[in-house]
Amino acid sequence: MDRKYGRAWKRIRDKYIRDHPFCEKCGGIAEEVHHIKPLKEGGKHYKGNLMALCKHCHKMAHDI
Repeated sequence: MDRKYGRAWKRIRDKYIRDHPFCEKCGGIAEEVHHIKPLKEGGKHYKGNLMALCKHCHKMAHDI
C-alpha cells in the first residue's frame, strides 16, 4: 500500500464519509472519498480537496 494512504488516510476517509453520506455527484450512497486534485499532482487530504462519491461516480471520475 502506498504510504500516502496509511492509517491517517483511513481515519480521514471514514470521518469524511460519516459527515458526507451521500454522493456529491448523483446523491446516491457515498462509498468512496475522491481527491479532487490527486496526491500525485500535489493534492492533500484536506476537506476542501475531497469529495464523497458512490462507486460508479468514483470510477467515472478516474476514467475521465
